[in-house]
Amino acid sequence: MYRSKAFYSAAMAMAVAMSLGGAAIAQQPYKIGLSVEVTGAGAGFGPHMQIGAEIAKDEINAAGGVNGHPIEFVIEDNQTKPELAVSAVRNLARAGVVGIIGPLQTNQARVAFSATNREKLVSLTPGSNVPGLAAENRPYAFRNSALLQVITDDMVAQVRKDYPNAKRVVMVTDPKDAIQKFFATVAAPPALTAAGFEIVNKDSYIEIPYTDQDFSVHVTKIKALQPDVVLLSIFYDRGVDFLKEAIRQGLKTPVITPTGWILEPVARAAGDIVVYCGTSFDPYQDDAHVKAFNAEFKKRVEARLPGQYTLPAYYDAGAYETVYMFADVLKKSGLKPDADVQALRSALRDGLQSMKDFPGLGNKITINQEGDAIKPTLIYKTNGGQWARAK
Repeated sequence: MYRSKAFYSAAMAMAVAMSLGGAAIAQQPYKIGLSVEVTGAGAGFGPHMQIGAEIAKDEINAAGGVNGHPIEFVIEDNQTKPELAVSAVRNLARAGVVGIIGPLQTNQARVAFSATNREKLVSLTPGSNVPGLAAENRPYAFRNSALLQVITDDMVAQVRKDYPNAKRVVMVTDPKDAIQKFFATVAAPPALTAAGFEIVNKDSYIEIPYTDQDFSVHVTKIKALQPDVVLLSIFYDRGVDFLKEAIRQGLKTPVITPTGWILEPVARAAGDIVVYCGTSFDPYQDDAHVKAFNAEFKKRVEARLPGQYTLPAYYDAGAYETVYMFADVLKKSGLKPDADVQALRSALRDGLQSMKDFPGLGNKITINQEGDAIKPTLIYKTNGGQWARAK
């Protein structure tokens, strides 16, 4: 299992305490809030993120906790609704949490970040990667995910390298989701233009709301535009159904997607279609910590979410890392759970802001002045039913 260096001494202390027959950790916990999209449109993501966070919590507590105290989660289901994400912040603040992990998605994170600043309470999202989101809500808003614009630029460059003669791009998006709309209307167009692509429907994007179930009409419209490439900015579960319909209709052009698509169901559905996706977490790397996390994540998902994806996405890994980041800051602060709650919250804020080269899952994490994690950008593409690192 993954262990941050800061916890090796705690693990040894626990072993000594157990050998003497004493209690491994004190009972009063550090409370950390989770604002999770358990239900609603984000239900295909939120429970997985929660599992990622719980793995880290369980590892830390098994190693003796933080300063001899366990971590305890207080969980709020924001139901993938911005107004309930704000309510979740208020509820978690009243519950006395030292900080919040989440929300996962941009629509919820944007309003939740404003609320956490009013409460003087740290909120860190492991998912949303829209530029400026944390910077607009300093000093309590943070993000542990690579910036979407950087990922987009690298992904488009990879597509151009693989398809030097491709020209025509058709744009498809979910108009009601902030991150999907941002990717399709803000991040991607300048990258595509700079790479020599032509957006053939720049004034009339094909819109696929999350509630749509039948993709036949959408695919027919796309085929009529004769694309060389399709930019598909919708949620991955809707994307799986889209890919199946595209294959049925013989549309097999390469597809560019937003972050969060490097999942087994997408690769299986893609068939001969080459799907591109960028990420800040490499689940396939030959790293002992990553392999251990992947194995535990798969075991828990199969037990609690049968039939859903079992290879962790970047936000699942980000949630895991974030629990360790919180714990490391609290340990270094020396503050106990019974300290003044605002002192704990301020210590967490200041510790995250000064974090440099923190050991994450196969990477090192530094927080910049805008509250964003500096993380690597990796491009993957599907090949024969599997995801493979692009070269």
